[in-house]
Amino acid sequence: MLRWLIRRVIAAALVVFVVTSLVFVLTHVFTDPAAVSLPLEASEELREARREQLGLKRPLIEQYGEFAFGLVTGDLGESFWQQRPASEIVRERLPATLKLVGGSVVVTVILAVPLGMLAAWRERKFPDHAVLGFSMAFISAPPFWIGYLLIIVFAVQLDWVPTFGSRGWTSIILPSVAVGLASAGRLAQMIRRAIVEELRQPYAVTAQSRGFSRSYTITHHVFRNVASNFVTFTGWEMTRMFTGYTVVIEVVFSWPGVGLMAFNAIEQKDLILLQAGVVVLAGLVVFTNLAIDVLRRTIDPRVELR
Repeated sequence: MLRWLIRRVIAAALVVFVVTSLVFVLTHVFTDPAAVSLPLEASEELREARREQLGLKRPLIEQYGEFAFGLVTGDLGESFWQQRPASEIVRERLPATLKLVGGSVVVTVILAVPLGMLAAWRERKFPDHAVLGFSMAFISAPPFWIGYLLIIVFAVQLDWVPTFGSRGWTSIILPSVAVGLASAGRLAQMIRRAIVEELRQPYAVTAQSRGFSRSYTITHHVFRNVASNFVTFTGWEMTRMFTGYTVVIEVVFSWPGVGLMAFNAIEQKDLILLQAGVVVLAGLVVFTNLAIDVLRRTIDPRVELR
């Protein structure tokens, strides 16, 4: 286990290295940070002065070395827009994003587990078809559309929760639901499919032949065997949240997280701040995958370590 964990940590570090290197190439080779950070009408003399200020006239390998050293030490550069260290801005925004992802995972689990088990219990009957229909609707609807719909109904019409921003614990309800519905739809289908397959295994057939009901067999025997896959799929959904869903929803709800920060950085042409946000989100995705692998192995020792 320890040897496997060391290998995974090394692999995760390599992934982060590749992603951050790609970010550096995109922001320093294919883009001119000095030109991007200035107005279009800026003179060439002003652009040259900005390149000198940012150290862009040095050899590229030297710039990359400084960039890599900054990553190790937590120095992600200084924001053009806010004139503050980018790492400091990201640290301020990161808790909001983690809170949103955590709330979305809670919504996903609360909806997916009972719906998936209900569909498997009443296979090929009305509850099964209803769950399939609802899950397909959740998956097909764009998260931003769901977000606007939730705002119109629950924030504007009913006035139950705040419309936007982070103002108390009720502010997280609508963004979490908007992000979690699609994930809940996918996980409900996965749980339903996995349970139905397990019910055809000899141990489940034997349990039912001994008088145990289908629902008892699912809750006391079968679900334990699909828990490992459930954890894996939940981890994948978390990576989806970090890499896309939360960015869109943070913009829709003006949620003060890293996604909204990255969107504002694009508007302000702040490549340094955008670069910092991408690097941090990539690190979160890698860490999430590593944590899910460890948790999956802990839940089910039969999982093969690779």
